[in-house]
Amino acid sequence: MAELTSLERIRRAVDLKEPDVVPVAPYMGNHGAQVAGVPIDRYCTNGEIMAEAQLAAWRKYGQDVVVAQSDNYYIAEGFGIETEIRANSTPTLKKPVVNELKDVYKLKVPNPWIDGRMPVYLDAISRLSKAVGDRVAVRGCGTGPFSLASHLMGTQEFLIQLAMAQHEPDGEDYKALRTLMDLTTDALIAFCKAQLEAGAHLVQCGDSLASIDMISPAMYESWAFPYEKRFCDEMRDTCKKYGGYTILHICGNATKVLDLYADTGAHIVELDFKVDMAYAKQRIGHRACLLGNLNPTEVLLQGTPADVERASAAVIAAAGKGGGLILGSGCEVPPYAPEENMQAMVRTARFHRYPL
Repeated sequence: MAELTSLERIRRAVDLKEPDVVPVAPYMGNHGAQVAGVPIDRYCTNGEIMAEAQLAAWRKYGQDVVVAQSDNYYIAEGFGIETEIRANSTPTLKKPVVNELKDVYKLKVPNPWIDGRMPVYLDAISRLSKAVGDRVAVRGCGTGPFSLASHLMGTQEFLIQLAMAQHEPDGEDYKALRTLMDLTTDALIAFCKAQLEAGAHLVQCGDSLASIDMISPAMYESWAFPYEKRFCDEMRDTCKKYGGYTILHICGNATKVLDLYADTGAHIVELDFKVDMAYAKQRIGHRACLLGNLNPTEVLLQGTPADVERASAAVIAAAGKGGGLILGSGCEVPPYAPEENMQAMVRTARFHRYPL
């Protein structure tokens, strides 16, 4: 097969077909800031700086995807939460917007083009799209409905309220929480549609708090899955219009709910290092492209280039046969991961040509 562009390579993998070589897409947000020598607090608040940092990392590594990503509060700020940004750090939650459940009914879905820091990310996506054209896939970001709801209330309070509401499914608190989940889903959909308009090829539902390491499979199925599925369902036509794809990204050991992940209809399921990729390939690899899943800390940050090569080869051996795999990091690449490790990851992917 003739050599493909990075975007063509990603498209074939998502279509569950064999590209020329294994695509590689480490989730490289704040690591890009480190490569470019830019403080993270400037990187996450300026679209031009974010785009230039990601391009600097791409020029160094040559991976198949560039990503406009840094933190988790860009949509939540559009709802009115207050954050605090310290030097060389991502924002932290300072003041939620839902202090009691009746506050939910005061909320309005924000406009992604003008509210919060969503315009920063849209600017970065637009700049990345113009810079790489149709050669490289541009990945956007997106806080999942379950996680976004926790940002509006505060994580601890949100989980407590969920646990209490389960006992009164006809109660007012339960109805308010369902309303909150509808609002956060609508906000994610609006933001991701804007990202596709701005030039993104990949948009995501990043729902880390919905991890089975944090909540039970039953709570996931009741309170996270329906909204993630609605996101994927409602994004389908817009993705088709712009030639884009959806990613479901949830941290932790998802083994017990892999079928539900595929049932969302996400084009790509991004898996953490805790998931056995051979099992995931067997279980859902015929339904969704798999993305993952090197250990960000033990391998990419603390390992040697030889460790990265071995771990990358192991993922490819487990899940690469027949296509439908994008080699990636289990979660975000640490900012201080050695550059030679990232180069080893890309080099290993390029070495593995199809058919494997």
